[in-house]
Amino acid sequence: MLTNITLKFVGDHHALKGREINEQIFKLDIPFQNRMGSGLLPDNLKGPEIRISEIKVDQPFELLGVSPQPPVSVPYLSSQMFKLRIRAPSTNYTGPLAIAFNTDSKENVNIDVSKLVLIDGNNRAEVEESSNNMILKKSQIVRRDIQVYKILKYGRKVTSLSINKPFEIASSEPSAPFTIDRKDSYVVKVFIKCPDFNYAGPMEISFR
Repeated sequence: MLTNITLKFVGDHHALKGREINEQIFKLDIPFQNRMGSGLLPDNLKGPEIRISEIKVDQPFELLGVSPQPPVSVPYLSSQMFKLRIRAPSTNYTGPLAIAFNTDSKENVNIDVSKLVLIDGNNRAEVEESSNNMILKKSQIVRRDIQVYKILKYGRKVTSLSINKPFEIASSEPSAPFTIDRKDSYVVKVFIKCPDFNYAGPMEISFR
């Protein structure tokens, strides 16, 4: 009896419902969808292609075959159905089944953001609990939703946004210029292109 099926990919875990297995060799269809981008990107941006180099199952299970056979490239916002043929343990088993989708490590970078700082002229405000360690594809675009009232006042007109290197701002919603015209809440979605190399340090977003 499989209590649950856990899918692992680049540090993320996704749980599927368990199922009862009546045969030692069984088949399992796993849909893999490429949604890299820390929230779906707007239509004018494109996320990275993902190349699945290997699929593994944890013991006591044994992977007998996969169709299609890796390596398999999955374009952004596309899906790929992987058909797995798995051997269950020869004794009674009740517990989880873990399946790992691996990519080539050379395609990944480690982005360790120590803090997120918002800047308006000489004013600086650090966002609480903004440290974040991410394993990403090279040059992946991520989304940060920023409550700007921590740094900007009601009625402030923003003409442009910038970010410290090695990051780049790919887009924002709303796009500049815009005016802080709500008194209760004003969130700006910032789409950020990360570097194609490992980085550890702050992320600083400036409003002008």
